[in-house]
Amino acid sequence: MKVGKVLSCFLVGVMLAGSVGGSASAAEIKQGVLTEQVIEMEMERASGSFNMTVPAKSTLKADKSFPLEASETVTIKATYSPFSASVDFGLVDPDGIFHYLRGSNGTFDKTIKVDKRGNYLFAVRNNSSGSVSVSGFVNY
Repeated sequence: MKVGKVLSCFLVGVMLAGSVGGSASAAEIKQGVLTEQVIEMEMERASGSFNMTVPAKSTLKADKSFPLEASETVTIKATYSPFSASVDFGLVDPDGIFHYLRGSNGTFDKTIKVDKRGNYLFAVRNNSSGSVSVSGFVNY
């Protein structure tokens, strides 16, 4: 009976952690004293800011991939300088193919929809002959 209560509390805590993201707590009554069990879970998210300098004629990729399901979308908002540079923003799929859209006049604010499930990398390609400073946010 006691094992069932503990297991139930644990499962409730796991469900709460999955729905809220971050940490959750489960409580149990032990001999009239309320004790609390804290369960912390790391939730992997494909969101965050970036700030980088991309050398001429090169592509920089994020060092960590993130999982996406087919038909999921990723929004990228960025600015770059010089405004006249030719810069591509996108995702590298599990097969190593770069799916990108081009920035315009120093800005990029677009959403990319993936076709297949897998781990993706965020990437920025500088097609220009000089270095480009890039900053912004990636979110899904």
